[in-house]
Amino acid sequence: MFGQYFYHEHTRRAVAVFGTLFNDLYVVKRDGSGAAVTQIKVPLSYGPRQKFLARIRQEENLSDPRLAIKLPRMSFEITSISYDADTRLTRGTGYKIPSKSSPVSAQTMFYPSTYRLGFELNIIARHQDDALQILEQILPFFQPEYTVTVNEVDNNFKSDMPFVLNDVTMNDDYEGDFETRRSLIYTLTFETRIKYYGPLSDTGSIIRETKTNISDIDMTSSGAPYESVRLTISPVGALESEDFTVDVSFDPKVYESASLSFDAVTSGPFTVSESVIGQTSGASGAVSAVTDDSITLSAPDNRFIVGETIIGESSGASTAITDIEPIWNTLL
Repeated sequence: MFGQYFYHEHTRRAVAVFGTLFNDLYVVKRDGSGAAVTQIKVPLSYGPRQKFLARIRQEENLSDPRLAIKLPRMSFEITSISYDADTRLTRGTGYKIPSKSSPVSAQTMFYPSTYRLGFELNIIARHQDDALQILEQILPFFQPEYTVTVNEVDNNFKSDMPFVLNDVTMNDDYEGDFETRRSLIYTLTFETRIKYYGPLSDTGSIIRETKTNISDIDMTSSGAPYESVRLTISPVGALESEDFTVDVSFDPKVYESASLSFDAVTSGPFTVSESVIGQTSGASGAVSAVTDDSITLSAPDNRFIVGETIIGESSGASTAITDIEPIWNTLL
């Protein structure tokens, strides 16, 4: 129905990460003097504890080294999965990530759906001391969570996956006579949050250059840009994981040209090609056109101010600016 195949292995990765947390635990056997005799690595498998208990009860001699199932051992499994409404965002929220196929391309995906995934870890032992040794190698690391950083969506970025220890219970299923085998079971329940991301879609190029035009409405009648700041990535093709610099350039030009309006001119008209200087701002520009109530300046070197007096360098004409109409360079 959704029409696009994708598989990011979110659940599989969570299971692998959870199992890795407990795959290197040991039990030490000691003699009467307390000296270590043997060290046993505790086996860990995925599956329900009932399966292992049934298999154990069928064995006549758990001490036989040829047996595949011996105690102590551990098992774990997924026990629940439920939607986490606390992390819900507005539908359609998305963000971009770099494309692996091209350093200058980008891909878009929507914000993930977050689910709570429940795990159960079972410590199965014949002796209480064996179970306690395993338990004490686990509990100090959970207060009550232990956070693992994992790679998301084909290793495009990283996120934290916290595993929270919710409960620890003990069950001694010993029943019957003294010949009946005993299995001590410590059950630890955990919970983690998994972010399920949807498919990736190509969205074109990554933004590697920006140019910001800054406005000051109080300085001009139209509020047009009067300054420009450009940010550029160098080198342009640099990956996110590579070294790069951000080059900053500042363009102090006010506008490509500007039309300055006035009520009346003192000491004669302005002339084309002469320079005009603002007495307050110090801005200057060359006159490119003259009318009865305005002049047009080309390439002013700063911004003029409404109300200041401007003077023609050749004609000596002067007037007070009543309005400014900047003409911004559309190529910037």
